[in-house]
Amino acid sequence: MTDEKLQKIVTAVISRIAQQMGADGSRGTLVTVFTGATVAFQEAASQVRGLILDGYRIQMAFSQNAEDLYGREMRDQLAGFPNVSFVEPSTWLLALKEAHAIIVPLLSLNTLSKVSMLIADNLPTNLILHGLFFGKTVLASKTAAHPDGAHWNQKFGSRQSSQALRKALLKRLQIIDNYGCYLTDTHMLREAVNYFLKGEQGSKAGGPLKTRQKLNSSIHIFESVVTSAKIRQAYILGVDLTVSPGAVVTPLARDLANQYGVNLNREDAI
Repeated sequence: MTDEKLQKIVTAVISRIAQQMGADGSRGTLVTVFTGATVAFQEAASQVRGLILDGYRIQMAFSQNAEDLYGREMRDQLAGFPNVSFVEPSTWLLALKEAHAIIVPLLSLNTLSKVSMLIADNLPTNLILHGLFFGKTVLASKTAAHPDGAHWNQKFGSRQSSQALRKALLKRLQIIDNYGCYLTDTHMLREAVNYFLKGEQGSKAGGPLKTRQKLNSSIHIFESVVTSAKIRQAYILGVDLTVSPGAVVTPLARDLANQYGVNLNREDAI
C-alpha cells in the first residue's frame, strides 16, 4: 500500500470518527484567522480541532507570514476533519457577514499593531477590523503578543526588554480590547468561543457550562471599570482576572468574586 493510499484511509477514518463525535457543522461558521505568531502552535491547532468537534465550521484565512511559517503544517493538523474550508480573497466580505464569529488562535505582534492602528492591508487584518466594525464576536489569543509571556524569557534569556516597549505592547492590547476584541489565552480559546456564542450553554456534548476546575490561569482585562459580567465570565471559564492598576471594581463585582472564588490580581504599575 502506498503512502498516498494510507493517508486517504487515515483521513477517511478521522472524518468518520469526528462526525460521530459531533462535528456536523450545525453551530455555524468561525472565520479563523492565522497570523505570523508561532507561540503555542500545537495548542492552537488542538483548540481549532476541538471547535470542529463542538459542531462549528472552520473557514481559515492565513497571512503570508503564517502561510510561509506553518500553513502546510496546520493543514496537516486538520487533515480529515470535516467542515474545514478557506476564505477566498475575492469573497472575504461575504464570508465575514455569514460568520458567527472571528477567532485568532495565534495573534502576532505585527497584526496586533496594525489592528490597534486601524490598518487593514491584508486579508487577516481586513477580517479582524471589519468584524469589529460589523459588531461580530472577535476572540483572539494574546499568548504570543503579551510582553509577560514565558516565551519572551526563552527567546531573550536574562536580557530584559525596556519598560517602554512593555508599556507600548500593553497599550496596544488595551486598544483592541476597547475596540471590542475579546482577549484570552490560547489554551482557553475553545471555552471562550463556546461561552460567547452560546451564553452558558457550552458544547453539545458537555451540556450547560458549569464552573471549571481552576486552570491556574488569569485573563488580563483592560477596562477601567470591572463589572459583575466580567466576574461571571471568569467563573464560567474557571480563571482569575488580572486588572489594571487603576481599575475600579464595582461592589457587586467584588461580592461576586468572593462568592465565586475568582481572584482579582492587580497588575503592577509601570
